[in-house]
Amino acid sequence: MKRALTFLILVWRRVSRQRKLRGTLQLAYGGDRKAGAGGIPSAPDSCTASKRTAKHRALQCSGVNWLSRVMAVAAGLWGGVTHADTGNRPNVILILADDLGYGDLGGAWGGRAATPHLDRLAREGLRFTDFHANGAMCTPTRASLLTGRYPQRMGFERAHATRGRDELGIARPGNHEITIATHVRRAGYATGIFGKWHLGKHPTANPVRFGFDEFRGLTDGEGDYFSKLDRFGGEDWLHNEQFENQPGYATTVTTDNAMDFIERHKERPFFLYVAYQAVHFPWQVPDDSNRETRREGEEFTSGKPGLRSKLGPHTPAEIPSVMQRMIEELDHGVGRIIAGLRAHGLESRTLVFFTSDNGAYVHYLDPDLVDPAAPTLPPPDWPLVGSNGPLRGQKTQLYEGGHRVPAIAWWPGRIPPGRLTAETTMTMDILPTVLDLLDLPFPASNGPNRIDGVSLQSLLLSGAPIPSRTLFWRAPTQKAVREGPWKLVNDQLYNLADDIGESRNLAATHPVVLTRLREKLATWEKEVSRPDLP
Repeated sequence: MKRALTFLILVWRRVSRQRKLRGTLQLAYGGDRKAGAGGIPSAPDSCTASKRTAKHRALQCSGVNWLSRVMAVAAGLWGGVTHADTGNRPNVILILADDLGYGDLGGAWGGRAATPHLDRLAREGLRFTDFHANGAMCTPTRASLLTGRYPQRMGFERAHATRGRDELGIARPGNHEITIATHVRRAGYATGIFGKWHLGKHPTANPVRFGFDEFRGLTDGEGDYFSKLDRFGGEDWLHNEQFENQPGYATTVTTDNAMDFIERHKERPFFLYVAYQAVHFPWQVPDDSNRETRREGEEFTSGKPGLRSKLGPHTPAEIPSVMQRMIEELDHGVGRIIAGLRAHGLESRTLVFFTSDNGAYVHYLDPDLVDPAAPTLPPPDWPLVGSNGPLRGQKTQLYEGGHRVPAIAWWPGRIPPGRLTAETTMTMDILPTVLDLLDLPFPASNGPNRIDGVSLQSLLLSGAPIPSRTLFWRAPTQKAVREGPWKLVNDQLYNLADDIGESRNLAATHPVVLTRLREKLATWEKEVSRPDLP
């Protein structure tokens, strides 16, 4: 009774503070805007319809709904009341690199870049050798990371770069996703995301609508590391729901924001999602501020070298060294975050998980113009980019190089140091792992938010193997299924135990395995089908 009374008092106080918001809504929407359900003003049909300034446009297009905002506050407060005892629960930091390949990092991964901080993180924690992104491009993996579900359930199979602010993404009709941020915020955690979102540009898809208290970063798939503009010359660096650029190199700015969040929340449990854009194009290094950068209102959409290239100001011959520098800046950022945890004495109370959203581009061919699954591909304009080590394929492809990625779990005192695991694991396993570690309830297994991933808690803490399972990938023109060492990709069968490079197609000599995997793939496709989506 006392908790409920406290809750109601807190909500009443917050609601009282929202009274001024009604006047703001009238300014944003106009006094004669048709009301939606319950007399609440409806959101504008298009973000591009407004002729106001960028900041007014961001407010207008945010679909501000004072009742939903107040209810969100109430939900957060109720979560804080009902899950007040967070003292023994760890902080959680997810660090996601972008387009970082299996062979890009130095040290144990064998890459050319000097990555002492990630090398140390691996030595002090658990390094995965068979960890996979849920997709071979950005958006599908990010959707799975935040929901614990196959991206096909949300209609994500590739990445999109869109003009304007109308891309609904995770907020499209028919999606009712509960993110990891929502789960932990209900348990009293502070939640923040800094960096790249890429799950929709429309204000209804903003991270603060999906469990995050705070967001600074970009909503599209990539942006200029200095001007922060998207490839169409549009603003795309936000603080929550408002455009607010931050000067500086994007990797450094993202690290700064993450460290500030840790400083402000060091006395309470927090969930921090550090979604670096690095090392996605445009391929730029901190010294490039005086080179050509994107300009507002101008398109940088060419996939060729030269002026206004979406890939950046460098020549193809310069890209390997540019990539090396970008990787080293990423490593430096991770090192700063870990040093910040140590400085505040938080390392023994914080789980850090590092991985990448997909494999590297080994060379670059524009996926909008070339089918990644085509049997023969034209010569690339950018012949040397990143490295996937011994793996076949690259970003956009469902061979191992497209989705097997580096991964590290670090939690001093809880995860024994110096361990290596060859367990087959996946991005969608992170959410159930966090729920398990925090002793939070899982969504119903037969409900609309059923989780497809599995908890890795026992693997992290004691090295116990996870149950065997079959895993699936799908892209617009590609399909893959993995069962134990067997992998069927584009109807080619490989045994990864002795052919990690997928060089020997065994379909003709193992017809039973071939048939079994085809049948499992077909069954899975029916299960995750979304006929309501185009």
